[in-house]
Amino acid sequence: MDQALTRPDKASNFALMKSVKVPALELFLHEMIPLAKAMGVGVEVSDARALTLTAPKEQNKNSLNTAFGGSLVSLATLAGYGVVWELMKNEKGADKAEWSIVVKESRAAYRRPVIGDLRAICERPAQAAIAEFKDALDRYGKAKLKLRARVIEAGETAVDVTAAFVVTR
Repeated sequence: MDQALTRPDKASNFALMKSVKVPALELFLHEMIPLAKAMGVGVEVSDARALTLTAPKEQNKNSLNTAFGGSLVSLATLAGYGVVWELMKNEKGADKAEWSIVVKESRAAYRRPVIGDLRAICERPAQAAIAEFKDALDRYGKAKLKLRARVIEAGETAVDVTAAFVVTR
């Protein structure tokens, strides 16, 4: 469920504050993963196709004035984590989080520097992969889901991250 929260309106250069709906995932990330809050992570889009997270370059830049590599891989990892979190949040009886999500393994390929703000997209898994994941979780109380997230700038993939997330009940 989304909650109303006052945060800066990006279009107004942070000069005006307005009330906007903040996705539950963004609130969770800021509260439970302090790095996400420090990075300024926000949910741009969460739809049936994908989850897109953003973060401002200013909070995530390196000495070369490009996006810091650690921030890039962190944002992509958070996008994958968010896809799994939303999948679990939509399960029956998910009012009480009786499950945990961890990253079991990940691999990143840095293809080009990111000059502007950070934007990571994680496409949702195919229905067959979701069914297999849910079956394993029901059967064993533990399941693994492999996802791919990409940091995109100007239509080009800057960083490609593949990660395996494990959920346990």
